Amino acid sequence: MQRRPGAVDRAAGAGHTGESRSAWHRIYLGYAPGVGKTFEMLRDARERQTRGTDVVVGWVQTYERAATVDALGELEIIAPRVLEVKGVAVDEMDVEAIVARRPQLVLVDELAHANVAGCRNSRRYQDVLELLAADIRVMSTLNIQQLADLQDTLRAVTGTTVSETVPAWVLDSADELAMVDATPETVRKRLRRGNVLPAQQVQQALGGYFRAETLMALRELTLQQVATHAQRKEAHGLHAEPISDETVLVCLPAARQAQAILISGVHLARRLHARLLVLHVTRHSNVVDIGVLQLARALGAEVHTQAAQDVVDALVRFASESGVTQLVLGEDAPRKWWQTSRRSTLSEILRRTRDMDVHIVRRRE
Repeated sequence: MQRRPGAVDRAAGAGHTGESRSAWHRIYLGYAPGVGKTFEMLRDARERQTRGTDVVVGWVQTYERAATVDALGELEIIAPRVLEVKGVAVDEMDVEAIVARRPQLVLVDELAHANVAGCRNSRRYQDVLELLAADIRVMSTLNIQQLADLQDTLRAVTGTTVSETVPAWVLDSADELAMVDATPETVRKRLRRGNVLPAQQVQQALGGYFRAETLMALRELTLQQVATHAQRKEAHGLHAEPISDETVLVCLPAARQAQAILISGVHLARRLHARLLVLHVTRHSNVVDIGVLQLARALGAEVHTQAAQDVVDALVRFASESGVTQLVLGEDAPRKWWQTSRRSTLSEILRRTRDMDVHIVRRRE
């Protein structure tokens, strides 16, 4: 963390005309490194400072990136506490110094960080709880892959495991949840330019964690978390928007296209405020990747699997019994998925689902 202690003659939060004190926590949530969480938090903090709010930086990890360093502007930085771990000096956020300073608002980057031995708390989110208890407002940052309750799903989607996590209740208890968004291609461009990882790690990351389809899945999980958080807050205030009479059924093939079909169905259900169902009909050894089913559940879908020789019949029967109004299929279906003898699968589905709208997701190489 860049050190730039603030002027020592400033009053401890007294006399400022900005926001009044009260425990309040905003989390800037991103779906991947490189979306711009820290930059967005710093920009918002500077705007609050211009309106008279007494803001300090408790911890910001700049990684010496020029844009992030510039975004600090003239914000006051509380000097970190220096601890010695196995003969190496390590900087950690100084909670006691922040509480003694008594700002109205403190910025805390990397909420899931694990503190080194010798700190008063083992986790940074516990430091934040202390700051909130001291009546100091907090803005912090977090990535979706750092949610402990989603680790099984995230491992299936990304193929990686993270060691630093926060429990779901930390996210749930936040007063505000702000998603910091960027398109997957924008994130990949930032990665190629060296703005996310060291140059020697870029090519491997582009073919792994930062694959476009992986980023798309992570983005959907983040959108789902933000929507769920908003609904919970509305339940304690205004009435939440009711679910419509629409029911979307996504039919998953045992193919690489399955994840793209799922995300298209999620988008459709979200636009229509509809109930979302996912069906995978298996024939012989033709089984979808279990990670896609885990992702579907995490995105709020009701997931169903059936074994059947006549996949069209099983699909139509399930759709009819479930009151489906919107059906989402993949373009590959007639050729590779449920091809039945001497008839076109797609035409048969269209013939037997005249009371449903059918959406075909095009196959992308």
